Amino acid sequence: MQPVAYTAMQSDLDKKIEVFANSKPIATQGDALFSKLIAAKSPVIAGWFKKRNLQGKSENEIVKAWRIYFAQNFILSKYPQNDPKIDSEIEKLVDQSLATHLDTKFKERMEMLFAIAQKAAVETIESYKIQRGPAIVKRINAVKLYWPKDFKTARNNAVPLDLLRWGIAFDPLPNEINFGLEALSYPNDATYLAVFAHEIGHTIDSCRWGAFFEGPWPFEALGECLRSSQSVGAKKRDDSKIDSLVKSGKLTNELATALKQNPTCTKLTYPPLGTQADQLPESFADWFSAEAVSRIKDIDLNQVRADLCEKRVLQHGSSYPSNLDRIEKIYFMQPVIKDKIKRPDSTSVKYCSFK
Repeated sequence: MQPVAYTAMQSDLDKKIEVFANSKPIATQGDALFSKLIAAKSPVIAGWFKKRNLQGKSENEIVKAWRIYFAQNFILSKYPQNDPKIDSEIEKLVDQSLATHLDTKFKERMEMLFAIAQKAAVETIESYKIQRGPAIVKRINAVKLYWPKDFKTARNNAVPLDLLRWGIAFDPLPNEINFGLEALSYPNDATYLAVFAHEIGHTIDSCRWGAFFEGPWPFEALGECLRSSQSVGAKKRDDSKIDSLVKSGKLTNELATALKQNPTCTKLTYPPLGTQADQLPESFADWFSAEAVSRIKDIDLNQVRADLCEKRVLQHGSSYPSNLDRIEKIYFMQPVIKDKIKRPDSTSVKYCSFK
Protein backbone atom coordinates (compact mmCIF):
# COMPACT_ATOMS: atom_id res chain seq x y z
CA MET A 1 0.00 0.00 0.00
CA GLN A 2 1.39 3.39 -1.00
CA PRO A 3 1.91 6.06 1.69
CA VAL A 4 -0.82 8.71 1.86
CA ALA A 5 1.72 11.49 1.28
CA TYR A 6 2.94 9.77 -1.88
CA THR A 7 -0.56 9.31 -3.29
CA ALA A 8 -1.36 12.95 -2.56
CA MET A 9 1.90 14.03 -4.22
CA GLN A 10 1.12 12.08 -7.39
CA SER A 11 -2.35 13.61 -7.63
CA ASP A 12 -1.01 17.11 -7.01
CA LEU A 13 1.83 16.67 -9.52
CA ASP A 14 -0.59 15.46 -12.21
CA LYS A 15 -2.68 18.59 -11.69
CA LYS A 16 0.37 20.84 -11.75
CA ILE A 17 1.64 19.25 -14.99
CA GLU A 18 -1.78 19.70 -16.59
CA VAL A 19 -1.77 23.41 -15.70
CA PHE A 20 1.82 23.63 -16.95
CA ALA A 21 0.93 21.91 -20.23
CA ASN A 22 -1.91 24.37 -20.84
CA SER A 23 0.13 27.49 -20.08
CA LYS A 24 0.29 29.76 -23.14
CA PRO A 25 3.96 29.37 -24.19
CA ILE A 26 3.87 25.56 -23.93
CA ALA A 27 0.39 24.99 -25.32
CA THR A 28 1.15 27.23 -28.31
CA GLN A 29 4.29 25.30 -29.17
CA GLY A 30 2.65 21.93 -28.57
CA ASP A 31 -0.42 22.71 -30.67
CA ALA A 32 1.75 23.88 -33.55
CA LEU A 33 3.69 20.62 -33.58
CA PHE A 34 0.50 18.60 -33.31
CA SER A 35 -1.06 20.37 -36.31
CA LYS A 36 2.13 19.85 -38.30
CA LEU A 37 2.23 16.11 -37.56
CA ILE A 38 -1.49 15.70 -38.34
CA ALA A 39 -1.10 17.52 -41.66
CA ALA A 40 1.85 15.30 -42.57
CA LYS A 41 -0.14 12.18 -41.59
CA SER A 42 2.79 11.21 -39.41
CA PRO A 43 2.89 7.55 -38.29
CA VAL A 44 4.10 8.87 -34.93
CA ILE A 45 0.72 10.46 -34.34
CA ALA A 46 -1.11 7.35 -35.54
CA GLY A 47 0.83 5.26 -33.05
CA TRP A 48 0.25 7.82 -30.31
CA PHE A 49 -3.53 7.74 -30.91
CA LYS A 50 -3.62 3.94 -30.89
CA LYS A 51 -1.50 3.50 -27.79
CA ARG A 52 -3.79 5.79 -25.81
CA ASN A 53 -7.07 4.53 -27.29
CA LEU A 54 -8.00 8.05 -28.43
CA GLN A 55 -9.97 7.05 -31.52
CA GLY A 56 -13.49 8.41 -31.17
CA LYS A 57 -12.61 10.75 -28.31
CA SER A 58 -13.67 14.39 -28.36
CA GLU A 59 -11.35 17.09 -29.69
CA ASN A 60 -10.96 18.53 -26.18
CA GLU A 61 -9.91 15.15 -24.77
CA ILE A 62 -7.39 14.63 -27.56
CA VAL A 63 -5.89 18.11 -27.21
CA LYS A 64 -5.64 17.68 -23.43
CA ALA A 65 -3.85 14.32 -23.79
CA TRP A 66 -1.46 15.68 -26.44
CA ARG A 67 -0.53 18.78 -24.45
CA ILE A 68 0.34 16.70 -21.39
CA TYR A 69 2.33 14.28 -23.55
CA PHE A 70 4.13 17.16 -25.26
CA ALA A 71 4.91 18.84 -21.95
CA GLN A 72 6.37 15.68 -20.43
CA ASN A 73 8.28 14.37 -23.43
CA PHE A 74 9.39 17.53 -25.22
CA ILE A 75 9.50 20.32 -22.65
CA LEU A 76 10.28 18.59 -19.36
CA SER A 77 12.92 16.44 -21.03
CA LYS A 78 15.36 19.33 -21.45
CA TYR A 79 16.44 22.45 -19.60
CA PRO A 80 17.03 25.18 -20.55
CA GLN A 81 14.76 25.36 -23.59
CA ASN A 82 16.29 28.59 -24.91
CA ASP A 83 12.91 30.25 -24.49
CA PRO A 84 12.77 32.46 -21.37
CA LYS A 85 9.00 32.13 -20.96
CA ILE A 86 9.11 28.33 -21.16
CA ASP A 87 12.14 28.14 -18.88
CA SER A 88 10.29 30.29 -16.36
CA GLU A 89 7.31 27.92 -16.44
CA ILE A 90 9.61 24.91 -15.90
CA GLU A 91 11.33 26.59 -12.96
CA LYS A 92 7.99 27.49 -11.37
CA LEU A 93 6.59 23.96 -11.78
CA VAL A 94 9.59 22.21 -10.26
CA ASP A 95 10.15 24.73 -7.47
CA GLN A 96 6.50 24.63 -6.40
CA SER A 97 6.40 20.82 -6.51
CA LEU A 98 9.57 20.32 -4.50
CA ALA A 99 8.66 22.99 -1.94
CA THR A 100 5.20 21.49 -1.44
CA HIS A 101 6.22 17.88 -1.00
CA LEU A 102 9.87 17.87 0.11
CA ASP A 103 9.10 20.32 2.89
CA THR A 104 11.11 21.18 6.01
CA LYS A 105 9.46 18.48 8.13
CA PHE A 106 10.26 15.79 5.55
CA LYS A 107 13.84 17.03 5.15
CA GLU A 108 14.44 17.00 8.91
CA ARG A 109 13.12 13.46 9.14
CA MET A 110 15.35 12.33 6.28
CA GLU A 111 18.44 13.96 7.79
CA MET A 112 17.75 12.20 11.10
CA LEU A 113 17.33 8.78 9.48
CA PHE A 114 20.34 9.33 7.23
CA ALA A 115 22.56 10.09 10.23
CA ILE A 116 21.54 6.77 11.80
CA ALA A 117 22.24 4.85 8.58
CA GLN A 118 25.56 6.64 8.08
CA LYS A 119 26.70 5.74 11.62
CA ALA A 120 25.76 2.08 11.03
CA ALA A 121 27.65 2.08 7.72
CA VAL A 122 30.80 3.37 9.43
CA GLU A 123 30.49 0.75 12.18
CA THR A 124 30.13 -1.93 9.50
CA ILE A 125 33.34 -0.90 7.73
CA GLU A 126 35.25 -0.59 10.99
CA SER A 127 34.25 -4.13 11.92
CA TYR A 128 35.95 -5.52 8.78
CA LYS A 129 39.40 -4.10 9.59
CA ILE A 130 40.37 -3.89 5.92
CA GLN A 131 43.49 -2.08 4.74
CA ARG A 132 41.66 0.86 3.17
CA GLY A 133 39.21 1.06 6.07
CA PRO A 134 40.16 4.58 7.26
CA ALA A 135 39.87 6.00 3.72
CA ILE A 136 36.48 4.32 3.28
CA VAL A 137 35.23 5.65 6.61
CA LYS A 138 36.36 9.16 5.66
CA ARG A 139 34.44 9.01 2.37
CA ILE A 140 31.32 7.58 4.01
CA ASN A 141 31.40 10.23 6.74
CA ALA A 142 31.59 12.89 4.01
CA VAL A 143 28.38 11.74 2.27
CA LYS A 144 25.59 14.32 2.52
CA LEU A 145 22.00 14.67 1.40
CA TYR A 146 21.59 17.15 -1.45
CA TRP A 147 18.65 19.55 -1.27
CA PRO A 148 18.80 22.11 -4.13
CA LYS A 149 17.89 25.67 -3.16
CA ASP A 150 15.96 26.11 -6.39
CA PHE A 151 15.64 24.34 -9.71
CA LYS A 152 17.45 26.99 -11.76
CA THR A 153 20.69 26.54 -9.80
CA ALA A 154 20.35 22.80 -9.11
CA ARG A 155 23.26 20.86 -10.55
CA ASN A 156 20.97 18.03 -11.71
CA ASN A 157 18.47 20.12 -13.68
CA ALA A 158 19.21 19.04 -17.26
CA VAL A 159 16.06 16.88 -17.35
CA PRO A 160 13.33 18.49 -15.23
CA LEU A 161 11.06 15.45 -15.25
CA ASP A 162 13.88 13.34 -13.80
CA LEU A 163 14.15 15.65 -10.80
CA LEU A 164 10.41 15.30 -10.25
CA ARG A 165 10.31 11.54 -10.76
CA TRP A 166 13.57 10.45 -9.09
CA GLY A 167 13.58 8.67 -5.78
CA ILE A 168 16.77 8.59 -3.72
CA ALA A 169 20.02 8.17 -5.66
CA PHE A 170 23.74 8.45 -4.93
CA ASP A 171 25.75 10.94 -6.98
CA PRO A 172 29.41 9.83 -6.80
CA LEU A 173 31.32 12.95 -7.87
CA PRO A 174 29.94 15.31 -5.20
CA ASN A 175 29.53 12.32 -2.86
CA GLU A 176 25.93 13.26 -2.16
CA ILE A 177 22.51 11.64 -2.26
CA ASN A 178 19.95 13.33 -4.51
CA PHE A 179 16.22 13.46 -3.89
CA GLY A 180 13.22 13.55 -6.20
CA LEU A 181 9.52 13.31 -5.43
CA GLU A 182 9.56 9.49 -5.68
CA ALA A 183 11.43 9.62 -2.36
CA LEU A 184 7.98 9.89 -0.79
CA SER A 185 7.08 6.39 -2.00
CA TYR A 186 8.93 4.45 0.72
CA PRO A 187 6.49 3.11 3.30
CA ASN A 188 8.32 3.27 6.64
CA ASP A 189 11.43 4.42 8.51
CA ALA A 190 13.06 0.97 8.44
CA THR A 191 12.92 1.04 4.65
CA TYR A 192 14.37 4.56 4.51
CA LEU A 193 17.25 3.43 6.74
CA ALA A 194 17.95 0.49 4.43
CA VAL A 195 17.70 2.66 1.31
CA PHE A 196 20.17 5.17 2.76
CA ALA A 197 22.56 2.35 3.68
CA HIS A 198 22.16 0.99 0.12
CA GLU A 199 23.08 4.36 -1.39
CA ILE A 200 26.07 4.67 0.96
CA GLY A 201 27.11 1.21 -0.24
CA HIS A 202 27.52 2.68 -3.71
CA THR A 203 30.44 4.77 -2.44
CA ILE A 204 32.51 1.57 -2.43
CA ASP A 205 30.82 -0.68 -5.00
CA SER A 206 32.82 -2.49 -7.69
CA CYS A 207 32.24 0.22 -10.31
CA ARG A 208 33.13 3.27 -8.24
CA TRP A 209 35.99 1.83 -6.21
CA GLY A 210 38.77 2.53 -8.73
CA ALA A 211 37.74 6.17 -9.19
CA PHE A 212 38.13 7.05 -5.52
CA PHE A 213 40.43 4.48 -3.91
CA GLU A 214 43.79 2.88 -4.61
CA GLY A 215 44.40 -0.84 -4.84
CA PRO A 216 42.13 -3.77 -5.69
CA TRP A 217 38.48 -3.84 -4.64
CA PRO A 218 38.56 -5.51 -1.20
CA PHE A 219 35.18 -7.18 -1.72
CA GLU A 220 36.17 -9.24 -4.79
CA ALA A 221 35.48 -12.61 -3.15
CA LEU A 222 32.16 -11.32 -1.84
CA GLY A 223 31.28 -10.17 -5.35
CA GLU A 224 31.92 -13.62 -6.78
CA CYS A 225 29.65 -15.04 -4.11
CA LEU A 226 26.88 -12.59 -5.05
CA ARG A 227 27.21 -13.74 -8.66
CA SER A 228 26.74 -17.40 -7.75
CA SER A 229 23.50 -19.31 -8.27
CA GLN A 230 23.39 -20.01 -4.54
CA SER A 231 23.13 -16.28 -3.87
CA VAL A 232 21.36 -13.55 -5.85
CA GLY A 233 23.02 -14.56 -9.14
CA ALA A 234 24.14 -11.05 -10.09
CA LYS A 235 24.54 -11.02 -13.88
CA LYS A 236 27.62 -9.75 -15.69
CA ARG A 237 27.47 -6.90 -18.20
CA ASP A 238 27.01 -8.03 -21.80
CA ASP A 239 29.96 -6.55 -23.71
CA SER A 240 29.18 -8.25 -27.01
CA LYS A 241 28.01 -4.99 -28.65
CA ILE A 242 30.94 -2.76 -27.68
CA ASP A 243 33.14 -3.41 -30.74
CA SER A 244 30.29 -3.08 -33.24
CA LEU A 245 29.19 0.21 -31.68
CA VAL A 246 32.75 1.52 -31.93
CA LYS A 247 32.90 0.53 -35.61
CA SER A 248 29.58 2.27 -36.31
CA GLY A 249 30.79 5.43 -34.56
CA LYS A 250 28.14 5.22 -31.83
CA LEU A 251 30.75 4.59 -29.14
CA THR A 252 34.14 6.27 -28.89
CA ASN A 253 37.36 4.27 -28.54
CA GLU A 254 38.05 6.12 -25.27
CA LEU A 255 34.70 5.11 -23.76
CA ALA A 256 35.09 1.53 -25.01
CA THR A 257 38.48 1.32 -23.30
CA ALA A 258 37.05 2.77 -20.09
CA LEU A 259 34.21 0.26 -20.17
CA LYS A 260 36.57 -2.67 -20.58
CA GLN A 261 38.71 -1.39 -17.73
CA ASN A 262 35.61 -1.12 -15.54
CA PRO A 263 33.54 -4.20 -16.41
CA THR A 264 30.81 -3.65 -13.81
CA CYS A 265 30.04 -0.01 -14.69
CA THR A 266 27.00 1.27 -16.57
CA LYS A 267 27.30 4.40 -18.72
CA LEU A 268 24.65 6.50 -20.42
CA THR A 269 25.71 5.13 -23.80
CA TYR A 270 26.41 1.52 -22.75
CA PRO A 271 24.88 -0.95 -22.37
CA PRO A 272 22.14 0.08 -24.81
CA LEU A 273 18.50 -0.46 -23.86
CA GLY A 274 17.71 -4.18 -23.63
CA THR A 275 21.35 -5.26 -23.32
CA GLN A 276 22.33 -6.74 -19.98
CA ALA A 277 23.86 -4.29 -17.50
CA ASP A 278 26.05 -5.56 -14.69
CA GLN A 279 24.09 -6.36 -11.53
CA LEU A 280 27.01 -6.54 -9.11
CA PRO A 281 27.01 -2.86 -7.98
CA GLU A 282 23.32 -2.97 -6.99
CA SER A 283 23.65 -6.42 -5.41
CA PHE A 284 26.65 -5.28 -3.40
CA ALA A 285 24.81 -2.14 -2.24
CA ASP A 286 21.92 -4.34 -1.06
CA TRP A 287 24.37 -6.61 0.77
CA PHE A 288 26.10 -3.65 2.44
CA SER A 289 22.71 -2.22 3.38
CA ALA A 290 21.67 -5.50 5.02
CA GLU A 291 24.94 -5.56 6.97
CA ALA A 292 24.51 -1.96 8.13
CA VAL A 293 20.84 -2.08 9.15
CA SER A 294 21.45 -5.27 11.12
CA ARG A 295 23.49 -3.07 13.50
CA ILE A 296 20.78 -0.46 14.07
CA LYS A 297 18.94 -0.65 17.39
CA ASP A 298 15.19 -0.11 17.67
CA ILE A 299 14.54 -0.92 14.01
CA ASP A 300 11.66 -3.14 12.90
CA LEU A 301 13.60 -5.58 10.73
CA ASN A 302 10.35 -7.08 9.45
CA GLN A 303 9.75 -3.77 7.67
CA VAL A 304 13.21 -3.45 6.07
CA ARG A 305 12.89 -2.80 2.31
CA ALA A 306 9.13 -3.21 2.37
CA ASP A 307 9.22 -1.51 -1.03
CA LEU A 308 10.79 -4.67 -2.50
CA CYS A 309 7.78 -6.73 -1.48
CA GLU A 310 5.90 -5.27 -4.45
CA LYS A 311 6.04 -7.31 -7.64
CA ARG A 312 7.85 -5.35 -10.32
CA VAL A 313 8.52 -6.34 -13.90
CA LEU A 314 12.07 -5.27 -14.69
CA GLN A 315 13.13 -4.15 -18.14
CA HIS A 316 15.27 -6.73 -19.90
CA GLY A 317 18.91 -6.06 -19.09
CA SER A 318 18.18 -4.28 -15.81
CA SER A 319 21.06 -3.57 -13.44
CA TYR A 320 18.89 -4.93 -10.62
CA PRO A 321 18.10 -8.53 -9.75
CA SER A 322 14.38 -9.12 -9.17
CA ASN A 323 12.75 -7.56 -6.11
CA LEU A 324 12.02 -11.05 -4.77
CA ASP A 325 15.65 -12.16 -5.09
CA ARG A 326 16.94 -8.99 -3.48
CA ILE A 327 14.74 -9.32 -0.42
CA GLU A 328 14.79 -13.12 -0.13
CA LYS A 329 18.43 -13.84 -1.01
CA ILE A 330 20.19 -10.85 0.49
CA TYR A 331 18.27 -8.86 3.11
CA PHE A 332 16.35 -11.70 4.77
CA MET A 333 19.37 -14.01 4.65
CA GLN A 334 21.60 -11.66 6.65
CA PRO A 335 22.16 -13.66 9.87
CA VAL A 336 21.00 -11.01 12.38
CA ILE A 337 17.96 -10.06 10.29
CA LYS A 338 17.15 -13.71 9.63
CA ASP A 339 17.24 -14.49 13.35
CA LYS A 340 15.21 -11.43 14.40
CA ILE A 341 12.42 -12.04 11.88
CA LYS A 342 12.54 -15.79 12.59
CA ARG A 343 13.26 -16.69 8.99
CA PRO A 344 13.42 -20.48 8.44
CA ASP A 345 16.71 -21.99 7.30
CA SER A 346 17.17 -22.50 3.57
CA THR A 347 19.60 -25.02 2.13
CA SER A 348 19.24 -23.55 -1.38
CA VAL A 349 20.35 -19.99 -0.55
CA LYS A 350 23.77 -18.97 0.72
CA TYR A 351 24.37 -15.70 2.51
CA CYS A 352 27.56 -14.05 1.30
CA SER A 353 29.67 -12.92 4.25
CA PHE A 354 32.79 -10.79 4.19
CA LYS A 355 35.89 -12.61 5.41
